[in-house]
Amino acid sequence: MTSPARPLRQVYPPDIPPGADEFTARAAAEVARARAWLPTADTTMFDCYLGQIVRQVEPTSEADPIAILASLLAFAGVHLGQGPHVRAGDDPHPLLVWPLVIGHTATGKKGTSWSAARRIIHDTDPTFTTANVKSGLTSGEGLAQRFALDDDGEAPGDLRLLVLESEWGGVMAKMKRDGNSLNAILRQAWEGGDLSTLTVNARIAPESHVGIVAHITPGEFKSKLSDADMAGGTYNRFLPLAVAWSKALPLSQGAAPELVRGIATQLEKRLDDGGRLGVIGFTSTATPVWRNLYLEFNTDTTGHHPHVQQFISRAVPNCLRIAAIHAALDGQHAIHPEHLHAAAALVRYSIASARALFTDTETPARLAAYIAEAGDTGRTRTEINRNHFAGRPPKDLTAMLTQLVDAGRITTGTRPRADGKPGKPSEVYIARAPTRRT
Repeated sequence: MTSPARPLRQVYPPDIPPGADEFTARAAAEVARARAWLPTADTTMFDCYLGQIVRQVEPTSEADPIAILASLLAFAGVHLGQGPHVRAGDDPHPLLVWPLVIGHTATGKKGTSWSAARRIIHDTDPTFTTANVKSGLTSGEGLAQRFALDDDGEAPGDLRLLVLESEWGGVMAKMKRDGNSLNAILRQAWEGGDLSTLTVNARIAPESHVGIVAHITPGEFKSKLSDADMAGGTYNRFLPLAVAWSKALPLSQGAAPELVRGIATQLEKRLDDGGRLGVIGFTSTATPVWRNLYLEFNTDTTGHHPHVQQFISRAVPNCLRIAAIHAALDGQHAIHPEHLHAAAALVRYSIASARALFTDTETPARLAAYIAEAGDTGRTRTEINRNHFAGRPPKDLTAMLTQLVDAGRITTGTRPRADGKPGKPSEVYIARAPTRRT
């Protein structure tokens, strides 16, 4: 067995600071390998109030910032309640976002991302954390019971519920049992609507406001997901997000308590103010932006793996909901262009995550990430052969590179000779940066 440091650099050489000690070098290599399967992210998704919060706490967390952002989005949408909403045609949409956080065991740091978010959530509203954040989805009837009318026809006082399922694979197994109606009830819950059941123990539950944060590994999700699951339409309500370890912080104690308290104080006020809003529309400057996004997300479903098509088929309402959450937290009655840009960046990353999960084999995804690390400098084929594949490139490397070019993940360019002498420049492969849509 080879030493830990050398093969990690050969397989996936990370950017290591000059003069880095052995721990820093090895940690950088481990993190780089963990993140190799992730698609490229557009940091515009953090150009929002919740993104500012993430930027303040992520330096002390090993979690993926995208996972922290998604957790806070789900919380904010639930906490804001049923008042603020958007309309898509005749349908009212509650501000509910259901992130499906997908990361490998240990290196995914899924639980770590929730811990970072939960500290902020708890300090913002301790009562909400105790009464409204729950785990343990088992059946549709059980979820419906949470919102059922009592014998006097009265609904529960608080219809908000944020469900954290750190082992979504277990929920998937329960949903496959004969007679389990959880799939159907979840579809109704995403609509923010009636969860009434007509089973032997019938329940009348005319209103609900449920958010879900689900965690699972890529392998478990793919192994337990069936065509019937996707065709049923439950999973197109979720926002799949590929995540991984962001940094190695063995001595971190998390964000400073005073920082968390300061964030919580401001977030509490924004949630209270935003919760008083009603329907959220568009500013005149946001309208053309939304029209373009509407066409983009409505036409980006063809030619994909069937599972990917299902996952992205609700990109339009998900983008609209996320943008409206950003607007509500800014105390705005209408969505502004910056809210749409941030929301669209996260939705595009979700689409790319679905593709990485179902259409990219692990090797092409890692190859794309390796090329992306070089920035505008790019990687030559020799560098790819020698460094990324440790001198043993696969026979289908040409097809792999062509696939990435055709998918828009990378492009080709040239680089002058390293020795400065005249001659034919080297052909390089360069990661294609995400395009900011207007």
